[in-house]
Amino acid sequence: MGYAGTLKNVAKSVLPHGLVMTVLRSPAVRRRRIASLSSRPAHAEQEPYSYRASIEFLCDRGPPRDHVVSGSIPEASLAFCSTYLDGSLPQGRPIVGLHVGNFLGVSLAYFVDYARRRHQNSVVVSVDPNLTHRAIEGPQNHVVAVLNHFGLQKNAIICVGYSCEKSVSNDGVAVVGVGGIEYDPFAAYAAEQACENSLANLCTIWEGRFDFAVMDGNHDSAYLRKETELVQRLLTRSGALILDDVADAWADIKAEFGKLGVRGWREVGADGRVGILELLRAS
Repeated sequence: MGYAGTLKNVAKSVLPHGLVMTVLRSPAVRRRRIASLSSRPAHAEQEPYSYRASIEFLCDRGPPRDHVVSGSIPEASLAFCSTYLDGSLPQGRPIVGLHVGNFLGVSLAYFVDYARRRHQNSVVVSVDPNLTHRAIEGPQNHVVAVLNHFGLQKNAIICVGYSCEKSVSNDGVAVVGVGGIEYDPFAAYAAEQACENSLANLCTIWEGRFDFAVMDGNHDSAYLRKETELVQRLLTRSGALILDDVADAWADIKAEFGKLGVRGWREVGADGRVGILELLRAS
């Protein structure tokens, strides 16, 4: 127990309750405690961001390495995205990005770091319902931890919600986690809660404001179609859309990527894992 806790307990035993609260709520006491916190070198040993360091940090926190690695966009594919963004994003102003589907925060941290290096006031908004994924409960705890570990928390906004309506997690696949505990997304569905219609709500307040969007959430093609229609409203003119899992293993996503060219997008390219499109907004 710290000094403040000891003081509080002693005071409770000898002083009236009202007097104890007056002392503890004293502006002078608060200022001294805040000053003591501010004087500590909280980030003096902060680790510089790198993709590999983020992987190691998350593995040290407990999630199995195979899930951390296989459940995240590879570094080469993220570099493929940032190379394109280097030539398309505006210069001299903060970048605003959207990231749908966080899992443990590997790709989110990458894009937050990238956007901040472009401009110190850049912001990336992420949308994720914080559901058990790959049998890892409360993945948002790891997302927040990795952002703070690398000093990226001031350039990120996390929305805990479904991008559209509530949906079944893990793409409807039951998984077995550490210790053999099985997670059944259909059995867990009724108890899982998060906000809904996040993208539509963002359209109400930030329509036409985002420079790029990364989609790595629901893998149902019909759901993805609704997401991309809303993203069209959120992006700036000629904004970039990045889709993960544009691969043979996700045939529906790959097919949907191919169809977007006739729905207001221009295909930029794909690297076997991610695909990039540019919004063609009518003048």
